Amino acid sequence: MGILGLLFRGAREAYQEKSAKNDLERKLGRKVSKDELYSLGSHLDAAQPNAAAPPVMQSTPREASVPFGDAKPPMNPLLKSILIGIPLLFIGLIVVSVGIAMLPNRYNPFATKPPEGTVPVKLGTYSLDRTDYIAPSSYNPVTHFENEYKSGAETVRYTLWVYNSEAEMNADFDKRKKAAAGASENGKVVDNSDSRYAVAALSGWTNAVVYKDGNYIRQISAYRQEATLDFEGFLKNTPPVQASTLNVSELKSAVSNTNSSTSTNSSSLTVGQLLEEYKKDDAAADKKYKDKTITFTGTAEFADKDKAGKPMVGFMKPGSTKPAEGMVVCSFDKSQEAAVMKIKKGDVVVLRGKVFGSIILSVMLEDCTKL
Repeated sequence: MGILGLLFRGAREAYQEKSAKNDLERKLGRKVSKDELYSLGSHLDAAQPNAAAPPVMQSTPREASVPFGDAKPPMNPLLKSILIGIPLLFIGLIVVSVGIAMLPNRYNPFATKPPEGTVPVKLGTYSLDRTDYIAPSSYNPVTHFENEYKSGAETVRYTLWVYNSEAEMNADFDKRKKAAAGASENGKVVDNSDSRYAVAALSGWTNAVVYKDGNYIRQISAYRQEATLDFEGFLKNTPPVQASTLNVSELKSAVSNTNSSTSTNSSSLTVGQLLEEYKKDDAAADKKYKDKTITFTGTAEFADKDKAGKPMVGFMKPGSTKPAEGMVVCSFDKSQEAAVMKIKKGDVVVLRGKVFGSIILSVMLEDCTKL
């Protein structure tokens, strides 16, 4: 290389050194010496021009407890609250819903309530202990409320049926009379007028009063005649009807005779005969029995309650051990619970009820009474 080349090379290196020095000074914000220009530390400092001092290292709680663990940034507090709050809210809603569902009907804000003033919380010396709404069903298409009142050791059951019209109520009155008549095994009909029906019995047996009231039918029952009549007086806001004098010898036959006189299109047969007719031709059997009141005899398979708490008695086909071979199931009014629950498996009983029809190999009867 000639002298000219050496001069050119020297000039270029001087220019590059000057440019590098100016660039480093600009980044550091101060003058630098030639030694600093070739110092690695100076260039490292120049790479962080805004860091006057090395940053202080901060550790997260996880880094403190696990020195070599993978460090993760802390969760956003709002996001954390949402993730925890949603499951807690869901659980809370379930707890509240279950709590409301378990409340007695009169305390449950979402339960169907009886018409205003028909089921008072306090009535004379009696206080409402419970009330149950019974929705219309195929067995009982009328909306009604079953209530229980207490006064000391005395318990009175009060049922309110709610009708859409007075005509509908009148058409159902005979059915309610028959149910009341079957409520007691030892009773005497002491009133059977167009608007009121009353069955009196000795203390310890069911006494019942059924009467019309506008578009309602009200039934009162208790184990003492005086309590039944007193409660009726409180409902009507009138003095109670005087209790009837009873002759023990006439009690059982009195109600049975009344039932017989108020039943229509009744026939007497056995459970086996009824099931056989429905098995042979259910359409013909429906034509013969459906919506008619019949009397039949059978050996009880069970006595229990349905989901609504209504008592029921079931009969299997004689000689059969399989329900699939046919059953007769009778549904009773709740007022007859005491009499029905005394029936045991194997008891031979005589019942009267209205045939509803055949449902899945079973013949269903409603508004039954034990004779």
